[in-house]
Amino acid sequence: MKKLKIGFAAGFMDGFSTVGLDMFSEYQKELDKLSKTMDFEMVNCKQIMMTVKDARDIREDLDRKGIDFLLLFHPSYMIGDNVYELMKTDADIGLWAIEEPRDEGPMPLASFVNLSQNSGIAKHNFKGNPKKVKWFFGPVDGDLFKPRFEITVKALTAKKNLKNAKLAQIGKLADGHINHYTDVRDVYRYLGIDVSRDYEVEDIIAMSEEMPDDLVQKELKDLRSSTTSERIGDDKILKSVKMYLAIRKICEENDYSAVAFSCWPKLMPLEGMSGCLINAMLNNIGMPAGCEADVLSTASMLFLKTVTGSATVTMDLSKFDINDNSLMLWHCGTSPFDMANKNGIKLERHYFADYTSNEKLKDAGPITDVLFRESDITVFRYTGDGDHFYYFTGRTFDEGKKTFSGSRGWVRDLMLYDEPVEVLDLMNTMLVNGLPHHYPMVMMDVGKYIEEYAYWTGLKKIDKIKYKDYLSV
Repeated sequence: MKKLKIGFAAGFMDGFSTVGLDMFSEYQKELDKLSKTMDFEMVNCKQIMMTVKDARDIREDLDRKGIDFLLLFHPSYMIGDNVYELMKTDADIGLWAIEEPRDEGPMPLASFVNLSQNSGIAKHNFKGNPKKVKWFFGPVDGDLFKPRFEITVKALTAKKNLKNAKLAQIGKLADGHINHYTDVRDVYRYLGIDVSRDYEVEDIIAMSEEMPDDLVQKELKDLRSSTTSERIGDDKILKSVKMYLAIRKICEENDYSAVAFSCWPKLMPLEGMSGCLINAMLNNIGMPAGCEADVLSTASMLFLKTVTGSATVTMDLSKFDINDNSLMLWHCGTSPFDMANKNGIKLERHYFADYTSNEKLKDAGPITDVLFRESDITVFRYTGDGDHFYYFTGRTFDEGKKTFSGSRGWVRDLMLYDEPVEVLDLMNTMLVNGLPHHYPMVMMDVGKYIEEYAYWTGLKKIDKIKYKDYLSV
């Protein structure tokens, strides 16, 4: 993953205490240390900005070095003209002020005064296209710097890594899933993600038969050691392993970061199976694999993977319960293995097999039959043309509530946009807004990173629509 590159600069005006410049030197060292734990690249600017020419030279130098985020330290008051010139940078901008070293007498730094001025310059002086900035205050390890800075680093790292990321759509949208249609040109326009449509399901089947037997047997052995199986033929498990290896090979050779696989229905008439285990194994190695060739859900999974480093999965909303304000997240069975509770992972038939009259599909599968472990979760999805989003958070629980077979779990402690929400209001928000019926999930609360990522990228938030017995305009 590409590291965020942060430029650290400062300015000064004669007539103020130089104590702030000493702190600037010290904070360069502290940020260098922080770059190791937060995994970003630091570019310290030694030149102190005192004139417009200084500002231009610093800006051009940092832009040449390809910085993504300019952190402007306020060791004293800085002339607004200089700051305006520096703000013409291509990078996103942070403004950092510090406390005055004394509380009375002549003001030593006017650091926060200058922060107020410069945040105004960012909005007022870039008419029609105001600069987005984030403010910071106090010492590196203070509450108004380090936690806020960590969020910014993760959000902008995700933004950087999604730009020009490659996503493979393998096969067409699943039959009937026309609400997941998206124009891939819009996906690139709004998200910077390049969608490739170079492979069909038939290509994967053909390539799977060419996978080296020793590699297949190793993967099969690893799979058997971490799962149990029930009601599913060994031949379907073997085919899944081979197709997983074929897709993994394609991803490695083409630098794909995620896969939207048409896991059904084409595999069913061709091979008498579903692609659930294939996607589960891809998800398990950190390769986001969205179901039913749903591109925007897969892109959403890629964001969640990038910001957390954790495995993700695409879910459906199958039930809700107003009595305990909970909902059930469920899908056929593509869960990565680390989402399972103590019962582990069972390879099972797809639910189609229990209801179909087609003899060829009586052994359709395999799926990962998983009951989620207790954990915070976030559901996040790009929607619209990729220019809108929503997310909600909650916590999985297991108190004996009935569930369907597949990958699933009940979720309570529901929050929509960091505010408690009634499950009926959440369902109404989804339904009245007409949101697509896939729900990408990660087992972590990442709401704060989503909010900041949306700020920097300009994504628009889907409105909450409170439930009422009637519809209104």
